[in-house]
Amino acid sequence: MIFLTEEQVRERCGSDGKLHLGPTERLTPAAGEFLRGHNCKVVEDGPGACGCAAKETPAPEAPAAAPQEPAREAATPPADAGRNVEHTYLDAQTVVSKSHPRIFLRGRLDTLIAETVLTQTSLAAASRIPDAIKNGLADINAWLWQILQAEVSGSPVPEQTMCGMNAAVLREVARDPQTYLNQGHIMPDPSLGPCVALLNWLRARIREVEVAAVQVNIGRQDLLESLNAVSSAVYVLMLLTVVAESGREISQVGSCGKP
Repeated sequence: MIFLTEEQVRERCGSDGKLHLGPTERLTPAAGEFLRGHNCKVVEDGPGACGCAAKETPAPEAPAAAPQEPAREAATPPADAGRNVEHTYLDAQTVVSKSHPRIFLRGRLDTLIAETVLTQTSLAAASRIPDAIKNGLADINAWLWQILQAEVSGSPVPEQTMCGMNAAVLREVARDPQTYLNQGHIMPDPSLGPCVALLNWLRARIREVEVAAVQVNIGRQDLLESLNAVSSAVYVLMLLTVVAESGREISQVGSCGKP
C-alpha cells in the first residue's frame, strides 16, 4: 500500500480539479486536508488489466489512517488538524503533528541508535579492541532501544547493564576510574587514537539527546536517568579502550565496581 503525502497530491491534482488514485494508493491525513480545502475530487482508478471504469468520488470526508497504524481511523485529531501539516501517532489514540516535542525526541533517539550502529561497525574492524568493548557497544545499542520503546509505550525503562555493570556501578566507575580500572580520567585528545575519539563523539551525542529530553519537558525521570547512565557507560568504554590499547588486561571488566 502506498500513502500519498500533501506534496505529492499538490503535484498530481490536475487543472480539472481531479486526483487519480491508483488501486494501491491511499491518502495521508494532510493530503486529505489539502484536497478538501481545494475542493479536489478523487478518481479511484480500477486495475488497468481488467478494463474496469474509473470511479469518481469527492474529496475524502475524513483523514485516511496513518501508514504505520491503518486501523486507527478514530484516533483523537490534533489541535492543528485544519492546517497543512504532516501528522503521526503519539500513541494508540492520539494523532499529533510531526512538530510535537515528543515526536522530535523520538527522532533524536532514532538518530542516536543509528550513530551507535555506525560506531559499532567502525570498531568491529579494529583488531586491537577486545571483544569485551565491542560487546559493551552492543549493550549500549540495546539500552537505547529500550529507552525508545519505553518512551513510545509509556512503560518504565527496564534496568539495563553494560559489560555486566548496572547503572549504579557504571556511575561509580566513571566517577573514580583510578580505583576500579587503575586508569585516571581522560580528556579528548588526538593522542588517544581514533577509537577513543569515536566513542567520545558518541558520548557527546548521547548528552545532546539527554538535554533535548529536558528541553521538551518529557516528565520522565526514569528516562532522563537512563540516558545519563548511558553516557557514563560510554565514558567507561573510552577508559577501557585506553587501558586495552596500552596493553593492559581488562578481562575482569564485568566485576568492575566490586571492591
